Amino acid sequence: MHLGGDPDRNDIDRAIFDMEMEGIHPDTASQQYDEVGLGDMVEKTLSRMGITEERFKKWFNLKECNCSKRKKWLNKVFSIKKKRDQNE
Repeated sequence: MHLGGDPDRNDIDRAIFDMEMEGIHPDTASQQYDEVGLGDMVEKTLSRMGITEERFKKWFNLKECNCSKRKKWLNKVFSIKKKRDQNE
């Protein structure tokens, strides 16, 4: 991982693998799903690549980046279907 730099292909592939391990697959339409907000998924994926709200603010010398506002908006407008945990 390139902390402080741009994510490379390995970082992105690792994030996709992690999402698949959590049950998020584009080709499992016949299974039971829970909806996950896109804003939550973006935040979690970026965090896995070392890009956090705090780091973003530091990089751009910001007091506020409105990340929470964008996350909330994305969660309301877009959702991702996540395979439901079989233990539920």
